[in-house]
Amino acid sequence: MTASLPPGDLRILGLLTASEAAAAIGRSVEVVRRLAAAGELERVPFGSQARFTPESVAAYKKRLTEQVTS
Repeated sequence: MTASLPPGDLRILGLLTASEAAAAIGRSVEVVRRLAAAGELERVPFGSQARFTPESVAAYKKRLTEQVTS
């Protein structure tokens, strides 16, 4: 059902593009793709594209912060 949404309407679902996820964590799109492949970020298939949950991005950022402070 969500595949019928125009790309600009993905905000309704709260999912992030690779570019948005990259900007949120301060890394490149390629790094985001590698993190998703490694299971560090939750990748949600959306047609031929992938989207990322804000929760997984936030959890990754939290893990980064904890690594820096420990």
